[in-house]
Amino acid sequence: MIFVNPLVLIGLAAAALPLLVHLFNFRRPKKLDYSSLALLHSLQQTTVQRVRIRNWLLLILRTLALCALVFVFARPTLVGTSGSQFLGSANVSVVLVLDATLSMMQRDAEGTRFAQAKAIVKSITESMDAADEVFMMRENAQYLESVNILEDLSPSYTTQSAASTIRQAAALLTREGTHFNKAVYYVGDLQEATLTDSIQTSLEENVHVMLIPVGKAETRSNVGITKVQVSSRIIDPGSPATIEATILNHGGTSIDDYVVSLYLEGMRVAQTSVALPSGVPVRVRLQGVPETNGWISGYVMIEDDGFMEDNQRHFSFNVPERQDILLVHGSSAQTSHVELALSLGGESSSLSTTIIDQRELAATPFSQYSAIFLVGLNELTSGEVVKLKQYVQNGGGLLIFPGLDLNPVNTLLTTYEAGRVALQESETSIVSADFEHPLFEGVFTVTEREQRLESVRVYRTARYEPGIRAEQTLITLLGGTPLLQDIQFDQGRVLFLAVAPQVSWSDLPVRGLFVPLMYRAAQYLSAAGSVQGEQVLAGRKATIRIPSTQGQITLEMPDGTKEIPSHRQVFGASLIEFESNSPGIARILADNLSVRLVSVGLDPDESSLSYAEPVEARDRLAEDLEAPVTILQANSGEEIPSAIREARTGLELWRHFLVLGLLLLATEMILAARWKNP
Repeated sequence: MIFVNPLVLIGLAAAALPLLVHLFNFRRPKKLDYSSLALLHSLQQTTVQRVRIRNWLLLILRTLALCALVFVFARPTLVGTSGSQFLGSANVSVVLVLDATLSMMQRDAEGTRFAQAKAIVKSITESMDAADEVFMMRENAQYLESVNILEDLSPSYTTQSAASTIRQAAALLTREGTHFNKAVYYVGDLQEATLTDSIQTSLEENVHVMLIPVGKAETRSNVGITKVQVSSRIIDPGSPATIEATILNHGGTSIDDYVVSLYLEGMRVAQTSVALPSGVPVRVRLQGVPETNGWISGYVMIEDDGFMEDNQRHFSFNVPERQDILLVHGSSAQTSHVELALSLGGESSSLSTTIIDQRELAATPFSQYSAIFLVGLNELTSGEVVKLKQYVQNGGGLLIFPGLDLNPVNTLLTTYEAGRVALQESETSIVSADFEHPLFEGVFTVTEREQRLESVRVYRTARYEPGIRAEQTLITLLGGTPLLQDIQFDQGRVLFLAVAPQVSWSDLPVRGLFVPLMYRAAQYLSAAGSVQGEQVLAGRKATIRIPSTQGQITLEMPDGTKEIPSHRQVFGASLIEFESNSPGIARILADNLSVRLVSVGLDPDESSLSYAEPVEARDRLAEDLEAPVTILQANSGEEIPSAIREARTGLELWRHFLVLGLLLLATEMILAARWKNP
């Protein structure tokens, strides 16, 4: 026998109170003169014996009554089933966990697996006693609910491993269940991809895990889209955007001529056919031309099959209507070539340039600018350095041109944990460029690349030695010295050009490479390296960063519902807590204006329709949970109720001790009232 609340046994010390009262209740008798003591002497022996017997009986009854009441609160429990046949069956606290993921909608001869699971859960509830506690737990829930939710329960797009769900249910049951016997019944299809996770934690010893498989252990054919990526980092209206989709054939045989389609704003803009070998992810590149500016939504679609939910995956990207560039110059810096390059698009250009002197830098707000060009600064205050650091940290883009005084440049590069520069007076030239980088994407033909590189001559450079950050050399000079370096820092990027934009340093400003280089650099930095919107999985929480706004922020979910999210303001941005339980495109609105599109997708693990054998699933879950797992087969209607009865391995005796304590107190009262001391 064990005690559920063993600390209450400290109260047994109260059982000594009647004994203490008994021992210290002796009063020394007074001596009185009496005319005749003969009668008293004759009754002395008999009376004293009767009084002692009465007092000792009362003492024993009071002590036992106190001990019984202490045992009531300590909740003694008889472990094992031997006492159940004499004292009655034990009550249980049960959590029913129903696998409500989309794989449960697969059908067999008995209908959908989800319908079969609901029938099993209903039979479990009907086999419970009236005094048992029965709860339901929704997928990914943090609380228990009444079994009345069973009728309204439907499959969810949220995916969570069986081990994680059982772990949550056991923790909630330990906290909220009142009976000694506690059991978690997991009813699911044992999908291999979502069975276990990487976490290993042991359950409480008195929590039993019952695994009830639904459906056959098999592998069904299915093709799913596991990922969609916007490859193009700079997109202009009327220019093609490259979308890359990853397709995975989960079946056992290869598929030829499988059709994959691309849709932008609901219109099909591209289609291709691919071969899909079994079990090998295939990347498919599709191109579509956005016709408008702003946020564009789209999706990739594949052919229909037995699992429709993973045949379409959404994405979004931004084609900026206008990119505001801040051009900051030193007192003696020449910016005419840079200004000309950024203005060549005229009124049709998406670039808008604001030019200021470095003395205005401290008073200028950065949040309204997509990128900042620094040209030949003479000095930087500590406040300006911190301001520029925060700007890049929050996703801004920065292009640095050196001047004759390299101290401001080195200060900034050190702030971004990049390298250092030193002035070098020697003639050199360009030898190579990484034309696969997004900065050069679609700008030059193969012939133009070589011609424009060879024509540039460099007379003076700020020789750059790379630092410890994630960096990439985009244009290289003779001797391996970088001419253009791409430096990533937190959410933003820094481009460093080793020559000033004036002909005394190089003839780059008057060559054909300079104008597209400046224009693309502005677009690349404005996009912070990517134009793609955030992608999240259904049912998973995420934090979305948008430009700082003072208006009312609203979320429009893929299902059309609207809600006001939790959000907080940081330097130059708003952080929004986001979660959606259905796939599609969600909109973030500020004062009813769309400022961001977020694509919500199904967890790729759901696409794998491969199911584990019950014994294999039991062993894997037992190892993951560090607790024994019992398999209950739902083949027979009598098997589950029988297994539930066998699971009642402990019998709580507090009710029996309560009755015993009350009987002892009643006996003590009757004895004290009817057996008077003579």
